[in-house]
Amino acid sequence: MRISWLATAIAVAMLALAGCSSDSTTATPAPAEAFELDASWIYLGPSDVPHELKIDDGSMAFTDVGGNWASNWAIKSYDNEHHQFRLAFTSGTGAYLPVGESESATYELSGTLLTIQLTPGVASYPALQGAGTCTGAADGMPIAGCKLYIKKN
Repeated sequence: MRISWLATAIAVAMLALAGCSSDSTTATPAPAEAFELDASWIYLGPSDVPHELKIDDGSMAFTDVGGNWASNWAIKSYDNEHHQFRLAFTSGTGAYLPVGESESATYELSGTLLTIQLTPGVASYPALQGAGTCTGAADGMPIAGCKLYIKKN
């Protein structure tokens, strides 16, 4: 009787320990941090045609307010901490639209104001110039690749 009680205690202990092994538990990966620019934006300038930008679920869509063109891009990567992202062109319609195989961008988000500095390719990220204005400090001329947006309500 003493042996059967001891065997039962050992069996219960083994079952309890089996549930505690690292093989029986799986770690759930932490969800990726959401892209801080996910929202709808209205273009403010300095020199492109009026358009809206929607950033959502890993994509960016540029749409002319007059309905003459649209451009869709996939967000390949983003880094909220360093204020950078990379895009790949997926589709577009119309006579004028931003196109290309890939773009790299640096951005500054200040309240509801967004400044984006784009450059073709993915070799390196561009230096942000004219944050909040997209115009040169010395001559007031538009900075190439710079776009200024305000968050849409």
